[in-house]
Amino acid sequence: MLPRLAFVLVNRESGMSTGKLIATPWIVAALLASEAAFAQSPSPQVKTPAVLQPGSDMRAELEELKRINRQLMRRVQVLENRVGAAAPPASRPAAGATQGVPKAAVPSGSPAPAGASAQAAVASAGTAEPPTRKSPGASRGVEDLLLEEHTFFDQKFSAEVGFELAHFDRSQLVLNGFLALDAIFLGDIGIDEIDSDIFTTNFTGRWTVTDRLQLSMNLPFVYRETTTRSGGQELSSILKSEKTVDDSDIGDITFGVSYRVFPETPTRPDIVWNTSVIAPTGKDPYGIDFLEDPLNTNLEYPEKLPTGGGLWGVQTGLSFLKTVDPAILFASVSVRHYLEDGFDDLGSNPEALPSPGDVQLGDQYQFSLGIAFALNERTSFSTAFTQRFISETEISRDGLGTESVVGSDTTTGTFDIGVTYALTDRLSAVTNLGMGLTNDASDYTFAVKFPYRF
Repeated sequence: MLPRLAFVLVNRESGMSTGKLIATPWIVAALLASEAAFAQSPSPQVKTPAVLQPGSDMRAELEELKRINRQLMRRVQVLENRVGAAAPPASRPAAGATQGVPKAAVPSGSPAPAGASAQAAVASAGTAEPPTRKSPGASRGVEDLLLEEHTFFDQKFSAEVGFELAHFDRSQLVLNGFLALDAIFLGDIGIDEIDSDIFTTNFTGRWTVTDRLQLSMNLPFVYRETTTRSGGQELSSILKSEKTVDDSDIGDITFGVSYRVFPETPTRPDIVWNTSVIAPTGKDPYGIDFLEDPLNTNLEYPEKLPTGGGLWGVQTGLSFLKTVDPAILFASVSVRHYLEDGFDDLGSNPEALPSPGDVQLGDQYQFSLGIAFALNERTSFSTAFTQRFISETEISRDGLGTESVVGSDTTTGTFDIGVTYALTDRLSAVTNLGMGLTNDASDYTFAVKFPYRF
C-alpha cells in the first residue's frame, strides 16, 4: 500500500487538491501499523504533518508531502530487507519479482487497493504447485457393468440375486420307413416339436480380499419344463399328442477366483485372470429313461429332467477392459474342461439292463466382445457378442471301447443387449436380453440381477 501511497502523493503535482485531505489519514495509519510491527527495531522518526488548511501555501505543502514520502519509501525498503532476510531461502522471491505490499501497511477495515489481487497472484506464481487434474471416477452404471462382465475390485463385499429365463423351441422331422426306387418314401412321416424353458435363480457372493484378488461363489436353483409334441396319434396324420415334464433342484455350484494381472494404463487394458471350479451338485443327465406315449408310439418324452452336468469342471480364462472415453471396451476368452467320471447307467431304455460306463464331456471354448456406454451417473448401456464351441462327448464302456456321441458337438452364438440402473447407493438392477444366432443356442435369454454392495 505504501508504494501506492507514493503514487497518490506524486500525482498531487498535477493540481488535484481534492486528495490532500484523504492522504493524511492514510499516512498516519501506515506509520502506526509499521511502528506496531517493528517496535523493537530502531527506525527514523517521521513527523506527521498537521492537517492542511485550505488557505495554506500549496507549494510548501507539496514539498512537505514529498519529504514525508521519501522517508516512508526508505522505511518500506528497510522493512522489506528485514523480512527477506528472516524468510527461509525457498520462500524468498526471485530477483526482479514483484514485491507484495506488507499487510501491516493496510489499515483495518480499509478497502484493498486496486491491483492487490494481481500482485498476490504474481507473487505466488513462482512457488505454488500446479493443480493436479483428477480423473473422474466411473459412474455407478459402469461399476455395476464391470461387476458382471469383468471384475470390480473396489467393493469389499457384494451379494447378488439374479433371475434368468432361457427358452428353446425346436422342431425335428421324424421319418419311420424306407425309400423305394430312390424317389418314393414308404412309411410314417412325423414332425416333433420340443419347447423347453429353463428358469434359474442365482445367488452370488463376492469377497474382495485385496485390490487385486477376489473370491466368489454362485449357487443356482434350476426349474425346467419341457413339452414334447408329435403327430400320428391314433395313426392319424392330423391329430397330435403332447407330454409336459417339469423338474426342479439345485444346480451346479461354482467357486471362482479372480486375480488382476495388470491394471489399466493409457496404452494397456485392464487384464484379469479368472479361474472357477464347477461342482456336480445338480441332477446329472445320464441314465434318464425315455417313456413312450401309449396313444402315440411316435412320442417319446423323458421321465425326469437334469439340473446339472454331472461332472467336475474347471474353467480358466482372461478378461480385458479398456476405457476409451466415452465408451468402455471389454472382451474375454476362456476354456472349460470336465473331468471324466463313471456312472452306473448310461442308457435311456427303461426295459433294458443298466449300461454302466465313463463319460467325458467335450471341452468348451468361448470368446466374447462388447462395448458399453455410461448414459448418466446411474445408467449404462451395453452390447456384446458371445461365441462358444463345444467338442464331442465321449463314452467308454467295458468291452466296447470309447465312442463319440454323434451330434454332441455344438456351436452357440448369442447377441446380448443390457441396461444397468443404480436403484440406490448400494442396490442396482442389471438387465440383459440375449438372442440366439445359431440353431444350438437358445431362442432368447432374459436375465435380471440385483447386486447389493455392503
